[in-house]
Amino acid sequence: MSDQIVDADEMDALRQHIRTKMAERSLAMTDVARQTGIPYGTFSSWMGNTYRGRQNPIAEQARHWLAGLEAADRTRALAPKAPGFLQTPTAGAILATLEHAQYMPEFVVITGAPGVGKTSSARAYAQRNTNVWLITAEPTMSTPRAVLEELAEAIGVPARGLSTQQLSRSLTKRMAASQGLILVDEAQHLTSQTLDQLRMFYDLADIGIGLMGNEAVHARLEGGARAAQFAQLFSRVGMRLSRPRALKGDAEALLDAWNVPGKEERAMLLAIAKRPGALRNLTKVLRMAHLLAGADGAQAVAEPHIRMAWERLSAGAPLMAEAA
Repeated sequence: MSDQIVDADEMDALRQHIRTKMAERSLAMTDVARQTGIPYGTFSSWMGNTYRGRQNPIAEQARHWLAGLEAADRTRALAPKAPGFLQTPTAGAILATLEHAQYMPEFVVITGAPGVGKTSSARAYAQRNTNVWLITAEPTMSTPRAVLEELAEAIGVPARGLSTQQLSRSLTKRMAASQGLILVDEAQHLTSQTLDQLRMFYDLADIGIGLMGNEAVHARLEGGARAAQFAQLFSRVGMRLSRPRALKGDAEALLDAWNVPGKEERAMLLAIAKRPGALRNLTKVLRMAHLLAGADGAQAVAEPHIRMAWERLSAGAPLMAEAA
């Protein structure tokens, strides 16, 4: 197809190609407009052949989108499929702690370094259990209202037109006697006011609360316990779980799932799991190493593939295998 489409049949063929891709991927017109960067009104009228503006700029953006779909398909076809959620020793401990929080009910705090499996465990627990409302805190959530609106969306409670107090009461009423669990990931971003709001839900709705985040969450609550504004919150924490680093058993489970049998390869990958990023970085290295092995025509990942993958992902940082 030429850079400039001047033939009406060519333009119609392009539109049909887009419709075919939309049907294959169950995409709505709004989805494609958003992905192409074309305003919805412009895109929909162009697709309906009623657009009165310049046709070629729209067609060019649409063709770039189609080319992007093909590139994404090629990349995904080459990429190895990572194993799904693994119940590693750390994941098992997190799931048990969340179960305790929900059904006691209790206020629990789970902290750990990045990459030990906190978020994946939280998502798995929320998928497996009813009345678990998982939200992710952000630095912008500096007021209770922001957390209330996020929670309202997760629960399905309308927030528009309600004052902050009315919204809090509406959520309390919805959650009461539900045997539910509010699960907050990245909880280090919560302010003292938002933490106190969660304490009120724990008290008034009789539901579980789970805070998950980095070590700053636990350190803050421990230090704050000596301050008046944290005394009530600290006294309600019924269980704490800390994972400052990934366990060797966590990494071993991941290597088993990726079918890495070689002793030298496993030792090298276990050393990666000890670095910042833990299992997250380990998964990235394994994925890249499998791509490199496939390009070499190798049947299994070998030590050179792991070293090359690590160098690409770590800007050449040295890597030493873990001693047996």
